Amino acid sequence: MEQKKSIFNMKKSWQWMVYIDLALPLIMFLFGWLMGDNDMGKFFSGLFHAYNLYIMNPFFDLANKMGIVGILIPLFLFGWAIKRRDFVDLAICVGIEALVVVYFWQEWNYLVIQPLTFS
Repeated sequence: MEQKKSIFNMKKSWQWMVYIDLALPLIMFLFGWLMGDNDMGKFFSGLFHAYNLYIMNPFFDLANKMGIVGILIPLFLFGWAIKRRDFVDLAICVGIEALVVVYFWQEWNYLVIQPLTFS
């Protein structure tokens, strides 16, 4: 029996990192920004902000429970790339994670949320 090929086929670690660190937050931001001041706009704005703090944030803060997932996801994806011995994939993943670290270290995440409405 033949398996159907999926259009959405992600076999590399860097593809997952782009999806988790760029595509999902961008979709949430756009929904929050485009829907503006209504309830769904506020919902997506809050969802974007929470996703940034709890899922993407690479800086570990146990007291606030922030950054736990933001450390575990890249470590898992780095390990997956190493297990497959795909060092080009690993290099791209490290580069993407470096951009995420700079994004949070420079606190650009607080500049990005300015056009969103929360209350």
